[in-house]
Amino acid sequence: MIGLKLPETLIGPGEEQVVLDESAEVWRNNLVAFTSSPCLVGDRSYVIDKTGHLDCVNVINGKVLWREKLDSDNIHASATYADGILYVPTNNGKFYVIRPSDEGAERIASMEMEGNCLGAPAIWQGHVYVHTTSKLYCFKLKTDKIEYLPVPGKDKFTMGKPVALALVPSEIALTAKDTLDVKAYEIDAIGNRGKQVEVALEKFIPPTAKVKAKLDTEIKGQQLAVPATAQASAGRIKASTGDLTGYLGGRIFADLPFEEDFEGYQLNTPHATDGVNFAYPPLPWIGGRFKWEVRELDGNKVLAKTLDRVLFQRATTFIGGEDLKNYTLQADVYTDGTRRIKSDIGLINQRYLISIKGNAKQMEISSNHERIKVNVPFTVKTKTWYTLKTRVDVQADGSGVVRGKAWIKGKAEPEAWTIEYTHKIANTKGAPGLFGFSPQSQKRVYVDNIKLTPNQ
Repeated sequence: MIGLKLPETLIGPGEEQVVLDESAEVWRNNLVAFTSSPCLVGDRSYVIDKTGHLDCVNVINGKVLWREKLDSDNIHASATYADGILYVPTNNGKFYVIRPSDEGAERIASMEMEGNCLGAPAIWQGHVYVHTTSKLYCFKLKTDKIEYLPVPGKDKFTMGKPVALALVPSEIALTAKDTLDVKAYEIDAIGNRGKQVEVALEKFIPPTAKVKAKLDTEIKGQQLAVPATAQASAGRIKASTGDLTGYLGGRIFADLPFEEDFEGYQLNTPHATDGVNFAYPPLPWIGGRFKWEVRELDGNKVLAKTLDRVLFQRATTFIGGEDLKNYTLQADVYTDGTRRIKSDIGLINQRYLISIKGNAKQMEISSNHERIKVNVPFTVKTKTWYTLKTRVDVQADGSGVVRGKAWIKGKAEPEAWTIEYTHKIANTKGAPGLFGFSPQSQKRVYVDNIKLTPNQ
């Protein structure tokens, strides 16, 4: 944990980023947390570290005032504070009610909950809500002695001097033949939105952009019109009127049918850790950069799951528009590893993930939003290419059938699907995508010969 002094001046659009030097560091201690968020109360910070301790830190000097052992470890769970009390969950489902002071932690209550805690408790109208991977818990507080601050009155809105433009929408994803009307509004220095104004639009490459690219779209007044022949691309659009400017970011996906074998990519980017040259994945893919890279494997150029960032051990990447429906997504897939350690690889079809789970020896259909998880036995060999094919068909009554099959690449496609699931209320549309999971970033997975076609 470190304390930093923030820069006094903000960085404007298109300006170079500021790299803080050592003088910006105010203090440093040896506490380490994974993604547990510190809870700030005055000049005291309470954080659950990775070893399962609740730590009290003086944020003025970074001194650790005390450490209270609550669990064996912790990942994401965070504490919440209200009216002198800390509500503290841990990764393994333990929950503590603690009254903190500079001398230590007074445990008022504790319990074991079902499931794992991955967030922070929420407090609303005298109740504490704690969400685990299995249940949502609600606890009633004794509120008779709580003093509430008066509700602030409504201030009359006053628009300050316009300093920039806000574009609506500010992020876009389009495909061939799409059109989009862009609206622009004046905003003041603190983000208040004023009147709508007419602007001039132009394609724009920020000076600091790592990739110098433009959207493959036509500009007609304040409308973006994607031609039928548009190529997959990404970039920014700049709006201006007088001395006011604003920006939107966008991407254009290839229309169906779509194929990608990665052979056209130039492997000319040196890798910082592996000593090989690679290429970044297609620019418009959502969540692709730093999670995947184009590499050479056995004489072919393929998409490889990155291993150099453990936070990206799980990669979900979308390669098409969110309005696509009734399509078949197919790709060749490969997992590195041994008989005991394998990774997972899958395709996302219309909001359903159809994956081959290496260590579990299963093929699975899942969808977190609908709480769907069904699987069948499927043993995958390491260092072997398979063809994975997925399809979703939505019926007239609103139900849908999700299907997946896999076979060794080069062999005849089996007639039967390896797994099928009927969803009574099916997802009617959804972006196609790729999924890779390399536990602890140990074993790489590969994808090649992606094919996205309308259902026949």
